[in-house]
Amino acid sequence: MSWAEYQQLVANRGNHSTPRFKYANGYLTLKMPTFEHGQLDAIIADLIVAILNQQLRDYVRTTPVTLQIPEQAGIEPDHCFWLSNWAAVSGKSRIDLATDPPPDIAVEVDVANFTNVADYKLFRVPEVWLIRGNTLSIYVQTPGEYNQTESSQFFPDIAIPKLYQQVTAAVAEGASPPRAIRSII
Repeated sequence: MSWAEYQQLVANRGNHSTPRFKYANGYLTLKMPTFEHGQLDAIIADLIVAILNQQLRDYVRTTPVTLQIPEQAGIEPDHCFWLSNWAAVSGKSRIDLATDPPPDIAVEVDVANFTNVADYKLFRVPEVWLIRGNTLSIYVQTPGEYNQTESSQFFPDIAIPKLYQQVTAAVAEGASPPRAIRSII
């Protein structure tokens, strides 16, 4: 598929969030989020927001957002968070990675093995958080690749993967996601 054809699909979809598109090297992949996907996405996003609010930190959060590098690639993370550069994107209606900073964290919930962390390399996203079931893996960009790490550079003193597992375990035992997050944080 050509870049122009991809752009036409994105335009035809309008303001709808589905299907989600991933375009790279002339290939288009589609993702249709499921209820499970939406639940896990909401849990991690709410957990991040709870921590940021507890720390009284400023941020910009989006879902969904289409990140593009013209003629090369397009990707649609489930959530993006701008922490270090929140002021640079606050109030904007569109993000242009040629002039705007990439998000600090891109969150992907993967219930169908759709996500390849390496797809984010071109976009210069410092961290990609990948959720598969009750497991959260954090990948940090280093020169040329992403490496899995135990902690986030944006939350160095918090064991985010462990907190995520605690929340999902509480939800599995019958707690509502907000109650589970409040009990953990």
